[in-house]
Amino acid sequence: MFPTCLTPHMLALDVERGLPRAEPRPLYAAPAECIDPAQLARQEQVSGSFDQEISTDHFLVVYDASNAALDEATLDVVTGALERSWTVMVDEHGWAAPSQTESCLITVLLGDLSGGSSGTGGWTNVNEEGGVPFIVLNTDWFADGDDWIQSLIAHEFNHASQFDYNVFWDEQDWWYWESTAEWSFELPYPDANTWTYSLWSYFDAPYLALDSDTGYVNYGHFTFNTYLSEQVDPAAPRLAWEAATADTHVDDAIVAALGTPFDEILAGWTAHVASMDVAEGDLWLAVMSDFDTDPYTAHVTTYPSQGSVTGKTAPQGRGQNFFELASDEPRDLWFTLDGAASVKDVPTDWAITVSTETADGTIGHATHLATDGYARVAIDDLGGAAVAAYVGVIPLNDIGERGASYTWSVAEQRSEGDVMAEEPAACGCQSGAAPAGLGLLVATFAARRRAERSLRL
Repeated sequence: MFPTCLTPHMLALDVERGLPRAEPRPLYAAPAECIDPAQLARQEQVSGSFDQEISTDHFLVVYDASNAALDEATLDVVTGALERSWTVMVDEHGWAAPSQTESCLITVLLGDLSGGSSGTGGWTNVNEEGGVPFIVLNTDWFADGDDWIQSLIAHEFNHASQFDYNVFWDEQDWWYWESTAEWSFELPYPDANTWTYSLWSYFDAPYLALDSDTGYVNYGHFTFNTYLSEQVDPAAPRLAWEAATADTHVDDAIVAALGTPFDEILAGWTAHVASMDVAEGDLWLAVMSDFDTDPYTAHVTTYPSQGSVTGKTAPQGRGQNFFELASDEPRDLWFTLDGAASVKDVPTDWAITVSTETADGTIGHATHLATDGYARVAIDDLGGAAVAAYVGVIPLNDIGERGASYTWSVAEQRSEGDVMAEEPAACGCQSGAAPAGLGLLVATFAARRRAERSLRL
């Protein structure tokens, strides 16, 4: 289990109460006016006297003297992590400085929530548009060590910065609040790696929709930002927040920020995750082992092989299925997909990503677009030049949290004349050239008009 964040829950509560962001809430402070910490604790329903205070350059840390989780060393870790998060994210990486005034610092409540909200690591919120954010941290998690404390603080501080952009208020975009905050603590604390626990939530169910929060997968979707920052632009997550407006959703903001078609980004992310081709791939593999989690729909070593994916594990809107293929002797194979053309009258464009790995660990990626739900992709010399192949299947459209069914097969290429009757368009959504000699189908990206969408993303 890992500490969850209640920030999106607070956003939902705001909606439920019908509280407009542009107006102060009843009994709350006026914009940029400080709230007494005890009043803030009552507002947030956090018990304690909060009779102790520590001021830093940007934060007012308040806590109860009787809180057994807080000794001098722990408080030093807390205050140090708060200021380091500001320095690294704001000063070094250009994230927005959370709103505050000289007389009104960001209040950080250190509360013992073991009695009612022990599952959360904390939350961040503001009382009005343009107001000073506040942070609530659950000291019940502090016993897990400095890495946890620092990661929790960096995560919540990134939320404080997010509020300053004043975007992504629509429920369909809330996934990106958590996905960004969970990625962000890699900036000040690259060696903490406490994300490994949220990574499990993704590996356990990669088929869930990109904008889903089921099973905390929105935390595990920090991998989306990992791909963006490693393969597209190191500042990509921040650029997306900067490019967003009140009327744009996450995908549109990312396209505006990076100038890359969103389908191409989805395909690149799918390929890199399917093959664990990321900077900390060894740690990702270790997480799979530690949690006994297997993200692959099938491990295929016998050919021909075939099957169908329906129901719970069928990929939802922009969700993924992964296949791992291997062979003990050289084989030339076809991977064939026959997928649903639509789900509940929403058109579904399918993509297949193929990642092939050579003996020296080099991984090449290519993406192939299906035509009317059908695609047949060549995988050459598996068991020879290619020691492994990883296939990703992804419905590119936003079909919500509904699975898109398909059948798949892997069969040997029988002869030179065994070719595709109609070769589907191939996409140049590559993040690396295919290793020489593997003969992957790679072509330039075929520009396709994106379907009109009523996006949940």
